[in-house]
Amino acid sequence: MERLGHLISAYFREVLIVWGLLLVVLGYFAYQLPDRLEGNGFTRDGDFQRVETVLAQDFGQDPYTIIVLFENQENLRQTMVQHVERFRDIKGVGNVIGPVENPRAMRDDKGYVTVGVPTLDAKWATAVTRQLDGTGTIRLTGEPVVVDDLNTASKNDLIRAELIGIPAALIVLLLVFGTPVAAILPLIMGLVTFVFGAGILYFVAGQQELSIFVLNAVAMISLALGIDFSLLYVNRFREERQDGQGIRSAAIRSVETAGRSILFSGICVFVGLAGLLLIDVDVFRAVAIGTLVSVLGAVVSALTLLPALLIVFGKVLEKGRLFRQQAGRGEDRWRRLVRFVMKRPVTVTILSLLLLLPCLFPLRDLTLNIPQATALPESYPSRLAFESWEKTFGNDGTDAVLILSADASSEVGREKIEDVTIRLESDSEVRSVVSAATIAEQQQVPLEQLLAVSAGRDALKPFLSENDQARINVNLKGDPGDATSQDWVRKVQADGYLVGGPAAFNQEIYDAIESKLPLAVGVVVLATFIILLIAFRSILIPIKAILMNLLSLGATFGLLVVLFESGAVLPQETIGILTPVFIFSLVFGLSMDYEVFLVSRMEEYYDETGDNDHATEMGLAKTSKIITSAALIMIVVTGAFAFTGVSPIKQLGVGIALAIFIDATIVRMLLVPALMKLFGHWNWWWPGGGVVKRSASDTSPKHISSYSEEDERILSIFNSRN
Repeated sequence: MERLGHLISAYFREVLIVWGLLLVVLGYFAYQLPDRLEGNGFTRDGDFQRVETVLAQDFGQDPYTIIVLFENQENLRQTMVQHVERFRDIKGVGNVIGPVENPRAMRDDKGYVTVGVPTLDAKWATAVTRQLDGTGTIRLTGEPVVVDDLNTASKNDLIRAELIGIPAALIVLLLVFGTPVAAILPLIMGLVTFVFGAGILYFVAGQQELSIFVLNAVAMISLALGIDFSLLYVNRFREERQDGQGIRSAAIRSVETAGRSILFSGICVFVGLAGLLLIDVDVFRAVAIGTLVSVLGAVVSALTLLPALLIVFGKVLEKGRLFRQQAGRGEDRWRRLVRFVMKRPVTVTILSLLLLLPCLFPLRDLTLNIPQATALPESYPSRLAFESWEKTFGNDGTDAVLILSADASSEVGREKIEDVTIRLESDSEVRSVVSAATIAEQQQVPLEQLLAVSAGRDALKPFLSENDQARINVNLKGDPGDATSQDWVRKVQADGYLVGGPAAFNQEIYDAIESKLPLAVGVVVLATFIILLIAFRSILIPIKAILMNLLSLGATFGLLVVLFESGAVLPQETIGILTPVFIFSLVFGLSMDYEVFLVSRMEEYYDETGDNDHATEMGLAKTSKIITSAALIMIVVTGAFAFTGVSPIKQLGVGIALAIFIDATIVRMLLVPALMKLFGHWNWWWPGGGVVKRSASDTSPKHISSYSEEDERILSIFNSRN
């Protein structure tokens, strides 16, 4: 790292030029990124997708459907029929089904028409909207409309969150540094990180579908991590300047010390997010790619661009001070807190556990869902239309589709269709079944006779294909997203049937996450443990860090259940399945960021004095202000998304802010110093190296001469007491 610092110092102008050109190019593409994001990302290869392919190729089913809901119409049926003809005139649309083809599409003064479309492109919803005559209430919903609205809402939410988070972060930075230049530099680095990440993602989006949630996740992490790393670096630079170092020397020393912490912190965050790649669902991989690019940008810019900027602006860094800061006063307060904790390590540890452990109990009530129209703000017409349609027609929908290989022209094939239909109708979890057999039963003629006439074959086309494939539609008593429906799908699949439809979609997503999540968590924990081993050459410190992190994350998830699912604090809603997985991956790495920065400083003092208590006190005193400030910035930047309208993004913002708050207060202020005191020199034990025990009185003059005056005062007091 020292060599990198010298290189940046020697070629800082070239570094600034390269970064300037890079940001211009990436900024151009970052601006266009939102237009390349599409879909909700919940796609994967499985039975559901195979059924969708069969339905499209053999039964002519369209990939996507727009639902046009008619309400408050004087002549409902006539209006719907007229619109069916208009929709069929739209070039490129597929099947348009109205009240003639589907008599159940009218009920309780409401009716709906479905329009099949080939893609999720917003142009189809626009084309359908143009055909509406404006009489009564006509609203659009369905996946193409909902996805487009989610995209729009995500963009609006991003602007709203930035308008809240960036000014709040600037205020915190001004309070921390007291000067405009020092406060603005980390903010600039946060924006640089976002431009870097979004610009790179533009090219990734050209190779694979990226979820619309990626934009908000990238913005959240880019701003928080870019500001966070820069805050740590600028603080170390100012300390070096206060110790009498020149601008370039301070920049080099900051790369060597804070840069090392940033590098290991970035690796920890990178590893945490990389765990998402193991989950075989597109949305997780898309967000993983987006945030991994952001982490890379945050680390690279903090180690190259920021030192170059500080060399340029180092002389004016302390100018324009808005208020005076009393040197050492803040550190004295932190020392008093650390001493208080270390005098009562057992009591403080028990108290901390009593605060965190009860938060785990609500986890048993955790209910997860896959975001759909209800993830939109309540004011969006597509959500209102979906809720109205579901309330009136939801029980008539198809929750599952079975595909059978059965030649209906043969007796064996017809018996197979009839046997499966009878079996499904007798299932206690099934409300209704529609198949070729039920159509024949409604016509009161045998299936064989119905197939013998042209009108009968036309009636059976939606359920029998020319490729000897039979389709059976199943309407379940439970919601297609609940556990009972998922168990039903697994049971039918175990019997050898190919199952698709909404219930199978939900079942596949949940199973993909549940099957891979233990592996992802295990890989993240193991990799983080190895990284911290390398960073600190200690066995105990990585173990403590991981256990404390898991405890604080568990408490966070429990509090999210109380906040969202109970309805006691916020409007009641189930937690999106994205939320806990993303929070774990993001926060596990982010909290290690603070751990690395804090313990790295303790390690510096321990290497110099060999005294664990002194190293703990000085490490916390020197870093607590900046860690607390970094955590506060992280909280305001991510917490700003709590004021957004898209439910998963809101929950993600609240969850990350809550987790960081717990980590920066209970964990860093109480548990860390208490456990450091309890384990003493064993904190630094390393196989083959033993436990180093030296008193502060054994410290050599060359070490003491490198201390600040405040450090020497503490050492003299310590020596006098011993």
